[in-house]
Amino acid sequence: MSTDVPVTGEPPPPATAWSRLRALGAQVAFPVGLFLFSRLALLLIARVSLVLDDRLHRPPYRSVGPVGLEAFCRWDCGWYSEIAQQGYTRPQATNFFPLLPLLGRLVRDVTGLSTEVSLVVVANIAGLLALVVLHRLFRELEGEDAARTALLLFTAYPFAFFHSAGYPESWMVFLTALAVALSLRGRHWSAGLTLGVAGLSRHLSLVAGLSLFFQQLRSRGGGVRALWHRDLLALLLPLLLTSLYFLYLWRTFGDPQLWWKVRASGWDGAWAGLGHWLRGNWAPEVSVYVAASFIPGAGALLLARHRRWWTLAAFAIPLMLVLWTVGLVGLGRYSAAVWPAFLPLGAWLSRQPALRGPVVLGFALFQGMLVFLFVHSYPIN
Repeated sequence: MSTDVPVTGEPPPPATAWSRLRALGAQVAFPVGLFLFSRLALLLIARVSLVLDDRLHRPPYRSVGPVGLEAFCRWDCGWYSEIAQQGYTRPQATNFFPLLPLLGRLVRDVTGLSTEVSLVVVANIAGLLALVVLHRLFRELEGEDAARTALLLFTAYPFAFFHSAGYPESWMVFLTALAVALSLRGRHWSAGLTLGVAGLSRHLSLVAGLSLFFQQLRSRGGGVRALWHRDLLALLLPLLLTSLYFLYLWRTFGDPQLWWKVRASGWDGAWAGLGHWLRGNWAPEVSVYVAASFIPGAGALLLARHRRWWTLAAFAIPLMLVLWTVGLVGLGRYSAAVWPAFLPLGAWLSRQPALRGPVVLGFALFQGMLVFLFVHSYPIN
């Protein structure tokens, strides 16, 4: 019998760079794998469908150039492409915020890719980063199985393909998720700075400031005394950074509110809400947007059930209310950016193994149909 006495209480050996790299790889393997699989599937759908039939629903009526990433630059992507190439030369373009075209122009200048492809590449970079951040955040709140299921639902949601297109929604998701994650870790100034950059992608990102405000109060126990803390000044950063765009509009066009005023230039439908939908005669696709929006809408409301989800609820519930009020024509892609709503849905579905496969597959098939319509320039926007 050995007389050796096991030594307890000794610190573990220091981690090597290789072991840290392996641990990081294990953590990001699922979101990275999901990103690669989903994007390859979307690209395959676009390529095959346009090879079989290259007719587009609107001018130029024929698909031009090689069938690839450029197929994901349709509709509003044209506005971002114009801004990336020419800057803000038309007042109507000011309704589209500057982060995506700025990054797209940078990628174009560095790589030599076309502007359209560069915008799609930039959007997909944010899509990858968003999945990595969401996976870690969801796992910390609900565990690995619920996090994976939530990520599957989020990626397969019918309108989530807009995170692969030349649109800013993927940057809104990535940056708001990162801001909330930083706030949950007590890094309030970093969270405010991150949310400020998010505001330059889409102004609706600023609704996440409610989450940052709630988390600050919650971390200090609430009450009036929690309102008197220097970290609350970090909540001014999103407003200040986003205001840089308004300052640019003032210097360029003489009107910092121009982006808001041009909404009346033929885009009334984009600012309509559910009330207008109930009273009006809208195109069939708008009814699809409305029906699909109740999926993240239900998930947003479910966030109120558990205290550990309340920080996410402070973002998701107000955002859904805003979208239902003024986001009718874009409600499909807008609702796909309400990422907190997929956590309670994923947590529930992870406990229903018999339903998980059919639900995710049904979502994915519906998304594939919408991608077909989108790349052929049907009015899916």
